[in-house]
Amino acid sequence: MSKTSSVLPRNRLSALDKAKMLVILLPAPALITWALIKSQFTEDGKAKSWKRVAIDRVSLRALYNMNRRQIRAFFGETQDTYAAFIKAEKATPITEEIGENAKLLWIGPKRTDRIILYLHGGAFLWGMMASTPKFLIYLQEELEKKKKPTGVAILNYTLVPDATFPTQLKQVIAAVQHLVNSGVHPQNIQLVGDSAGGIIFHQLLSHILHPVDGVPTLTFSSPLGGAYIMSPWTLLTDEPVAHTNEGRDDILGVRTGLYWGSKVLEGLPESATPYVNPLSAPDDWLDGCNDLVKRVLISAGEGEVLRDAIIQYFKKLEKHHKDAKLFVEEHGIHDDLLMKFLVGDRDLGKLAPFLVNWLDEGFST
Repeated sequence: MSKTSSVLPRNRLSALDKAKMLVILLPAPALITWALIKSQFTEDGKAKSWKRVAIDRVSLRALYNMNRRQIRAFFGETQDTYAAFIKAEKATPITEEIGENAKLLWIGPKRTDRIILYLHGGAFLWGMMASTPKFLIYLQEELEKKKKPTGVAILNYTLVPDATFPTQLKQVIAAVQHLVNSGVHPQNIQLVGDSAGGIIFHQLLSHILHPVDGVPTLTFSSPLGGAYIMSPWTLLTDEPVAHTNEGRDDILGVRTGLYWGSKVLEGLPESATPYVNPLSAPDDWLDGCNDLVKRVLISAGEGEVLRDAIIQYFKKLEKHHKDAKLFVEEHGIHDDLLMKFLVGDRDLGKLAPFLVNWLDEGFST
């Protein structure tokens, strides 16, 4: 559980919250047993390791039933996850304050030649997944093999409800500007992220194309080198496309996404909607994005609830970008690659090597 979530009273678990968490998790052994049995009779289930079947089912149970305080406590906050990783690896923490109450958390040494800036998911309500550092080390090691040693920095942004839009937008601008000011050429910065990190990427593009009052401008001499988003959270509201791919053992459900979306959108003016709820933006909203980032890769799991909403968003994007690619992962679910790293699967499927090659090419152009 998170160590820092108890700092603010609104994030503290009540005695009832704790009791309900126990009730939610109590049936886990029975749920796992049934999921393992059922997995032998579906193509999606047979494509997963038994560890994946088990962790996916427990994740679904937790995500579907816990409120935002419980989820934040259960999955933790980014600073805590980073600290635990650093301790386990016996590594040296490298943290930079970049303004706007945000930090960069480095995996390995700081660099200025090639950088991956990571925008983590968690519905803006909790921190990065525990497997995120392992995933990022994998990318580093594979790029090293290709003679492309790369620095990796994770943006530790403020969670909702501690701050709402446009705070996270200000923080990603501060991160990119900090890297550029540190001597990193924009074309050598590639953004990588998952889920809610996709919204932050969308906000960055949106702000440059449609400036938000009171938010600093981002100044750089050339387009960013690239952006890859895994399972971007493209829809926060109840639309027909939210229901077209239910029932395939994803870790998310439509009801879950709508609950999280209501927390993120709460109190925001209507003018914020196209920045925060990407699929709601007009079809021409991203016109001009081709000049902001050289290449874009988006991936979705074939079995994830958000699949069709992600595909719809990609179709809007590719109208305005000449080098946009979509990768739909067979039998995949939401954040499937991170789930593979979470359980230590050796078979990473087709997306992982594809992504490594894509990033390698991005650092070559």
